[in-house]
Amino acid sequence: MTVSQFLNYAQGTLAPTESLFLLVPSDKIGWKPTERSFTLGQLMHHMAAALQFNADGIGKNEWALPSMRHIFVANRKISTVNVDEALKLYHQSAKIFLDIFSSISDDEFQTGEVDSIQLGRVQKWRIALFAVDHHLRHMTELFMYLKVLGLNISSKELYGAGEH
Repeated sequence: MTVSQFLNYAQGTLAPTESLFLLVPSDKIGWKPTERSFTLGQLMHHMAAALQFNADGIGKNEWALPSMRHIFVANRKISTVNVDEALKLYHQSAKIFLDIFSSISDDEFQTGEVDSIQLGRVQKWRIALFAVDHHLRHMTELFMYLKVLGLNISSKELYGAGEH
């Protein structure tokens, strides 16, 4: 996979995020399906912030947290944001994530390695795919939250309406 192919994939996969965020009812930002779950506002914050977290790791091999334990603890304390704040953070973070690949050659993307927290020493292409997969899993989680709340949504909102 080339950097260009990855960027095409990542942009298409991330594209429905904004429309999903916009479906979150403002009076339900603090709602969560179980006591140990993220609230809707925390989930949006986590989704947006994780893109920059992974961009820094991929681009600089610098991780804001030193271990999975630290990630789990930070996730329990993540703040709740409203939809406007989530969208602003998402746009900033997604730009940083996608821009990091403009300075990476195809060879570096395919063979360069980083010391990731989640997967250990791994090629940049693999942690890049992990970052998009992480985001997609949380998009699915957000989609299911909205379905449980009774919103009339379909897989079109999860996968996008032909944006790819």
